[in-house]
Amino acid sequence: MITRGLSDRYHEEVLHDLSYKTSLGKSLKRNLHHFDKENLLQDVGDAISFFDNQGDILENLAIDYRIKSEQSANYKYNRYYPDSLTEKVFNDLLGFRSLCDSYSDILVLSNEANFRVADMTKGKSNDDGYRGVHVYYQVDHFHYPIEIQYNTYYDRQLNNWLHSFLYKKGYNNIIGKMMRQEYERGNIKSEKDFEEVLKRVLSNC
Repeated sequence: MITRGLSDRYHEEVLHDLSYKTSLGKSLKRNLHHFDKENLLQDVGDAISFFDNQGDILENLAIDYRIKSEQSANYKYNRYYPDSLTEKVFNDLLGFRSLCDSYSDILVLSNEANFRVADMTKGKSNDDGYRGVHVYYQVDHFHYPIEIQYNTYYDRQLNNWLHSFLYKKGYNNIIGKMMRQEYERGNIKSEKDFEEVLKRVLSNC
């Protein structure tokens, strides 16, 4: 499993080999409107095809991964156009998920070259209950980033339920925040508990 060893020589070489360089000849550290839409989405599609063809490498890594679909990439483009950074919009075309015992060893990756860390251990700016640390490996601004999501087992359990029952279902983020509070109080220990508490929370909103 790729855990703290993500920044060691071997795993960094693997991430480097998995990285896709844009063919557009422009830095991806530009807003979306600096690119022709058709050309950019073609380039993103080429990146996705590249990742799809890396099975020999990906299947030998003891870690969950997923490759974003072109449909999802198109959705993100339309959602974030025109003023979002291209490399941030498409920072998860290839993504990994890993469990960790604690976040402290992961957070120090912010000191490593080619790694950027998003600390969500205390929640997002608009808290929806999710907890974790996301690490982004990027060779340079001409390569698409690769995302690695880290969660403790405790956080992963709730994150999975939040994803199953709330994600993309139109609920206000406050619902997820309230479910997190119930989880931390010990009122949610199973999926059945989650469903029952969710009904109560929704009835009081």
